[in-house]
Amino acid sequence: MVNPFLSGKKIYLTPLSLKDVSSRYIDWLNDSEVCRDNSHAVFPNTKAKTVSYIKSLENSRDEIAFAIRWKVNDLHIGNTAIQKIDRINRSAELAILIGDKKYWGKGIASEVYELLIGYGFNTLNLNRIASGQTLANKGMIRVCEKSGMKKEGILRQVLYKNGEYLDAGIYSILKKEFEKTQKEIKKK
Repeated sequence: MVNPFLSGKKIYLTPLSLKDVSSRYIDWLNDSEVCRDNSHAVFPNTKAKTVSYIKSLENSRDEIAFAIRWKVNDLHIGNTAIQKIDRINRSAELAILIGDKKYWGKGIASEVYELLIGYGFNTLNLNRIASGQTLANKGMIRVCEKSGMKKEGILRQVLYKNGEYLDAGIYSILKKEFEKTQKEIKKK
């Protein structure tokens, strides 16, 4: 493993850095299938934009981004972030992009959310962690539910992609709900 920050069964997370900038990574953000349910792939992504984003993370107080790496070969397969960190209200949002399509459907998003939720509550001392998903993104809705998140509501026509407006569900988990689940797991 290369500089693991958080480690799961199949994947581990490293701080996203300039070393991660590759043509593969840039291509993910321009791929309409990879970005079907997020705000990327609307305007062309470039190496300069990617480098600028990663440099902005160095001094950011409201976003922590990670490269998702496959343990077997250390391959960078996607990115994830805890973003919109509100230190006063102790809340944040999760985002994820599995850019390498060969790794879709392998439970990676669930593993990433498990790691980030634990990190958010146990290390960052957050009280609420949320995630927004388009209603068409059934896989990520299952990930949110499996992670213990509850549906709070729907943002109507919040995203415009491929000529249509999409609704998104907002899911969240509170620290007390997370702690209750962790106690139940330890009892088993």
